[in-house]
Amino acid sequence: ARTGRLSRMDALQAQEMAAATERRRQLELERIDAALERIASGDFGFCVSCGEDIGLERLEFDPTTPLCIACARQSER
Repeated sequence: ARTGRLSRMDALQAQEMAAATERRRQLELERIDAALERIASGDFGFCVSCGEDIGLERLEFDPTTPLCIACARQSER
């Protein structure tokens, strides 16, 4: 019976991990879609919070980022 409980626990843990992976994947797709919308509207590269330029290095690191470094740091607080 102990083995059955462990395999159920393993299965539940695997389900939770798969669900978390799917949530991360969905969030990434949403970020990509939002970046594509900013490109189409001509707003790509500008912070959605303050309107300032997002640094080139930051965009090269993560082209989906909607915030400049200052606003990103402020939102972490």
